[in-house]
This record gives sequence, structure tokens and C-alpha cells, in this order.
Amino acid sequence: MFDLSADDVQAKGDIITASGNAFLFYGDIYMVAQKIIYNKQTQEVQLEGGAKIYQGNVMYLDVERVDITLQDKFIKMSHLYLQSAMGIWIMAEQGQGKDGHYTFKRGVISGCDIRSPLWHLNVTSGTYDTQKEYMSVWNPRFYIGRVPVFYLPYFVAPTGNVRKSGLLYPEMSFSNRQGFMYMQPLFIAPYNRWDITLSPQIRTNRGFGGEVEFNFADTDNEVARLQGRYFQNSDDYMNVNNLKNQHIYGGTFLYKTHNVLVKNSERVNDGFWANVTYMNDLEYMRLQSLNAVFNTRLYESRINYFLNSNKHYFGTYLKYYLDLSKPNNDDTFQALPQIHYHHYTDSLFFKNLLYTFDYQGKHITRPSGYGYYQNTMSLPIGVAFPIAKDYFSLGGSLDMYATSVLLKDAFGLTDATGSALNKNINYGVGSYNVSINSDIARPYKHFFHSMHFEAIFSGALYKYTSYAVADDKYQAYNALIDQGLSTEALSMYWNPSDIVDVVKNKHKVDLKLSHYFYGKNGKELFYWRIYQRLFLQDSFLMSNQVLRNEIGFLPFSGLNVSASAFYSYTRKAFSEASLNASFSRWGLDSSLTYYFKLDPLYLASGLYSAQGNTGFARANLGYDFGYFRLNANVGYDVGLGYLKDWYVTISKDIRCFGIGLKFAQDVRPILTADNQITPITNQYVKIEFRFVPLANTGLTYRFEE
Repeated sequence: MFDLSADDVQAKGDIITASGNAFLFYGDIYMVAQKIIYNKQTQEVQLEGGAKIYQGNVMYLDVERVDITLQDKFIKMSHLYLQSAMGIWIMAEQGQGKDGHYTFKRGVISGCDIRSPLWHLNVTSGTYDTQKEYMSVWNPRFYIGRVPVFYLPYFVAPTGNVRKSGLLYPEMSFSNRQGFMYMQPLFIAPYNRWDITLSPQIRTNRGFGGEVEFNFADTDNEVARLQGRYFQNSDDYMNVNNLKNQHIYGGTFLYKTHNVLVKNSERVNDGFWANVTYMNDLEYMRLQSLNAVFNTRLYESRINYFLNSNKHYFGTYLKYYLDLSKPNNDDTFQALPQIHYHHYTDSLFFKNLLYTFDYQGKHITRPSGYGYYQNTMSLPIGVAFPIAKDYFSLGGSLDMYATSVLLKDAFGLTDATGSALNKNINYGVGSYNVSINSDIARPYKHFFHSMHFEAIFSGALYKYTSYAVADDKYQAYNALIDQGLSTEALSMYWNPSDIVDVVKNKHKVDLKLSHYFYGKNGKELFYWRIYQRLFLQDSFLMSNQVLRNEIGFLPFSGLNVSASAFYSYTRKAFSEASLNASFSRWGLDSSLTYYFKLDPLYLASGLYSAQGNTGFARANLGYDFGYFRLNANVGYDVGLGYLKDWYVTISKDIRCFGIGLKFAQDVRPILTADNQITPITNQYVKIEFRFVPLANTGLTYRFEE
């Protein structure tokens, strides 16, 4: 297709001259200029005066002259302008190109406003491929405003949002403890379905290592990730910090997907999920980047598969725990595997008679110490019907529960009375449940209110227990707790509640009350939930029950407050409390989180030592002052009474450029040679530059402890 038009078009021989708002459309190229001269014989085009050329997503601009050969689409330009779909533009004195591949000399590159770019690159020459969407330049000098920042002899960057092989932006940091730290990732993406990232790193005062990451997308575009990481600490660093492991290594596998065995079914679906990690040291997780934080000594790996329909659910789970605070992991319980079947609530014989069924099989094992096989079944059958004109609902059910435990390698294991345990443990109970509940709702002029009340009375009608889980064994273990024995001392005895749910055979009452208030637009304004369990015959369990209160308050847009408090009337103390508040409005972002919990053993024994407390408080504040944005965050350990971490960030983002300065401190636990978790106070300052949409880079300096 060829179309040439202008205010004035004249022809002389093979030469056609179009002047005044001239445009030429040829193939996929659209050209606009004040004057267009076209040679029909040679198919050459000259554009003069404010020339603009569009081809696909790319625009070229020449304020003087453009020469184009239409037959092979060869373009020769002076004072050119190229722009990609991502907003990166190139201006150069000279350039030429063909079939989407262009070369240029003496150019400027940026993603900012063309009149006054906040950042730009000055280059001596370069190439730009519109089809492969990448550019490569020689001798780039990076400028912020008019100030030169750094120089590179050669630089390659993508100009589109399609994955490209090449170097990713590096991480750099400096620490008095670890020296200069540098990580340079290399991204390799030869195919659409998989890629590899190689990330070698060096820490001059500590050692060297690296990471390999492999990503693969299946036919449903679910991504599987396989990572391997290794780092070698130097001898000096090992001795100075008394570290346990000189060689740090491990691996991670992540994958989730659906429709594994079941395809195109509306009634049945299945899924697979895996998150598996092995590591020999806490540092494995921190070495994934120069500033990674990881403070959890107990790490859980899982492999799950489920099959689900409208009436049936089947699942199998494997759980593996790594306790990195121990000399080895031999005495840590592992669930390999666990099987679960559940039949959803369904009617039996007639509509109001309902039942459900649940089965779980567990294989709990460990190389050192006892393990067990356990099979548990639960079958509740009940009926519910409305009374008092539907204001109340009355229900009753019979719950048949049974579990069987087969101990293995339980030699020397004794109960609280000093008696040896049998290998087989059986427990069964038939319990009743009688419930009455009410759901009431009413609209008012400015809000809508709903209230729910429920009381459940339950207890055992029949029970069978092996000697290991008999009531006297249970009471003997509780007596040891009342004596104030430590956790280590109690671990020497068999706890009947560890495997068997002894609460099933206890007579109890559960009381629940909740209120909800909604605004005219359906938005939740306020809620209050209260719950109390009362044991009618077991004084030990009754003394450990708490009154649970939960409230939430959302008076207007931007403010959200929620809190919970668990209070023990017997102990006259709060066993657990939390507060979450956030406010986001008028440029202000803030939040406050508080959590506190007493150790259950300390609560049961009446010893309220600070060592038995667990809790934390965290506050965050952010505000945009216009000239810059300020963010501050601080965390405090309530139980142990120390400052966990804090940071203050000052940042500014101006469309295409951003800069941030961060001052921070955190506490990092390390595993020492004597298998102790030792905290290290870590203070650092970090500066980060964001060149949008090109790259991010920064530098971190860490101070001495």
C-alpha cells in the first residue's frame, strides 16, 4: 500500500514533490514532514522539516533531513530521535538502519523528559534493535542532571518488557565485618519456558560463593523454581566470629500447580504444592542477597497434594522441619507422610439429619528418639431445626471419635508416674453436642446491625482409653506442671495430650457472641466477638481457660483499628493481647502492631517471669513532604526487652528517577561453633539510585558491631 498526500503536490518526471503537511504511508511505515520528495524510479524518499516516522512502536524524528529507500527500507538520518514502547529514547547526530536494526553515533539516552532529563547517558556510538528490543552502547557516562556519576566501557540493556539474556544490575555493599561485597547476576533466557540466573558473589573479608536459580514454566504457565547456594567462609572470618560451618550450602524447590491428574472437570479439581528447603546454617537464607534478613531457627518444608470435589476431599502432606539451633536434626519430629480424607457435610436418611466424616493418618518419625503411627477417625451425626419463629435454632449431634497410636523406638519412655509405656495406645470416645444459636439482623437509618449468639454443651457419653492415656496419667502430668517444672524437665515424661485430644471426653460449654455494624454502602464499621469455654468437671483445664475478646473499628476511610485480649479469671492475668492500628490518608501512612503472650507453662504454674513472655511491638510512619518522602520503622521485643531493628529512609521519586538514603540497624542471630544462637547487632547505611525504566543500583556500608 502506498499513499502520498499534502497541501500541494507537484510532479516533474519521476520526481513527486509534496509540500505542506505532507504525509506518506508505505507498508507499515507512516511518515510526516513539511516536505516529502519521492523518486518513482529509484523509490527513494527525502523528508525535510519536522520529519516524523512511525514504524510499529518506534518513532523517529529528524529536524533536518531523512533519506529512505522504500524497496529495502534503508533509512539514513541526521539528528535522529528513537523511542521504544517502554519510554526509553535515543537522540544522536547521525544514524542509519534497516529492517529494524539501527546504528547511531554521538548519542544521548534517557527515559526522562526530553527537555531537561533528570538522568541520561552520553555515548559515543551504539546499536538499537527494534525487533529483539535491546540496545548496546559504547563508552556510556551516567549523569544525574549535569553531574557525572560513573562510567562504563560497554553497556547493554533491554528496551522492551520481554525477557532477555544478559547481566542484571549488580548489588554492592561495604561492611567493616565482611569487607567489600559484590554480587553480579547473569540472566540466561534462551527459551520462553525456562531461564537460569547465575549470581556469583564475593565478600573480601569473609569469602566467596554464589547461587544458581533455574525457573521452568509448565503448560499452564505455573513456574517451578530450583535454587542452589554455596558460600565458603575464610579461616580468619571463622576464627574471629567463632562460626560453626565454614562451608554454607543448601537448596530450595518451589512449585505449585493445579489440574495435575484431573483435567477439564467441573466437579473435581486437584493441586500440588511444594516448598522444600535444606540448609546447614542460618546464613544460607541471608546469602541470597547482600542485605537479606532471616531470623527463624525453625524452618518448615512441605509437599502437599489434594483432590477435591463437592462431597469429598483427599490430601497427602509431607512436612520436614529443620531446627538449626541444635547440633543436629536427629531428634526433630517429621511428618512423612500424613494422609487426610474428609467427607463434607451431607444429609443422612432425611434432610435435617446431617453428618460428616474425617480420617487422618500420620507417620511421625525422627532418626533419634521415639516416633509413631497414628490413625484418627471422627464421625459426627446431628440434626438442627428452627424454633421460636426462626429466631433460634436448636441442634443436637453425636460425635464418634477414635484414634490408634503405634509407638516405635519408645524404649525407656515413661509416663509421669514412672511406668513404662506399651507400644499400642488406643483411645475412643462418643460425645454429645447440644447447641442453641440465634442470628438476628436489623436495618437502622444510618447503619445495619447483625448479632449472633451460640451456646454448645458437649461431653462424653462413652469412652475407652488405654492405660497410657487414662485419666490418672493425665492428672499426674498436670501435677508436674503445677510444680513449676521447666520445659526441659517435662520433656523427660510422656504427655498424654501430645498425641491424643483428651478434651474430647470432657464435659464443657462453649459460649460465643458476636456483633457486626455496617454502613449504608455495606462497609464494615465495627465488630465485637467474645468467646468463653467452661469445663464443668476438670479443674486443671478450667484454670487454663481464657475469655477471648476481639474488636474492630473502622470509623472512616483510612483508619483501621483491631484488638484482641485473652484474659484468665483464674490467674487474674492477660495471657495474650494484640493491637493493630493503621492510618493512611492525606499523604500519611502509619501503622502500629503490638503482640504479647505468656508462655503456657508459666501461665499454668502461676510463675509470671519475664523469661516466659513472648511478644513484639512494631511501628511504621511514612509521609510525603513533597520535596522528599520520609519512612521510619522500629521493632521492639517485648518479652526479652531489647530493640530488634529500626530504619529511617529518605527518598525522592521524580517520574523517571529516584534516589533513597536508608539508615538502619537489625539484630542477626548466627550459629556458633558450640551450637549456640548468638545475636550480632548490625548497623548500616544504604544509598539507592533508580533509573526508570532502565535499572536500579545502590551501595551499602555496614559499620562495626
